[in-house]
Amino acid sequence: MSAQPEDEGRTGDGKERLTLAIVEALKNRGLSQSEIARQYGVTRQHVSWIKHTYGGRLTPRESVLQRFPFRVPVKMGNTSPFKRLRDHGEYVVTGGVGMSEDKLQRLRSFYRKLRENDLVVEFNPNIPPIPGVSSRGGWAFRERTKDDEDLLIRVNEYTHIADELRDIWRFPAVDP
Repeated sequence: MSAQPEDEGRTGDGKERLTLAIVEALKNRGLSQSEIARQYGVTRQHVSWIKHTYGGRLTPRESVLQRFPFRVPVKMGNTSPFKRLRDHGEYVVTGGVGMSEDKLQRLRSFYRKLRENDLVVEFNPNIPPIPGVSSRGGWAFRERTKDDEDLLIRVNEYTHIADELRDIWRFPAVDP
């Protein structure tokens, strides 16, 4: 008895193989990457890998993260300053369309804090944890200087921002 060749569209145990076409179709039906991952028994990171490797459409958030001005270690990514800057970038790209009211409210509070206190956000992986800012370190609010221009962020040796992307990291023309 000879074994039949494995169907290229199936895994070794006969399950349908997750492809970019399937990911895109499911996302178009409104499923999140987490939901797709659960449905196919893979990690959310695997779904993301398929999209990035095979040229899938990026979400506004993914597009912003590709242009994020800092290389943030994973442990410093689940912090309030990181999340607000990520949400800010998403807001700039989408005008707030598709963002939750909770995110938009947090963003308004973030902008108010920066404006009222004349602050910028600094990222430096060597900054120790600061209570009320980041329990993981890496982030600080600093008094704005002339060198900060009109950016939300402090440019330092850990900042990688192309000139054509600087507009993303300024206050938006219209707040959420």
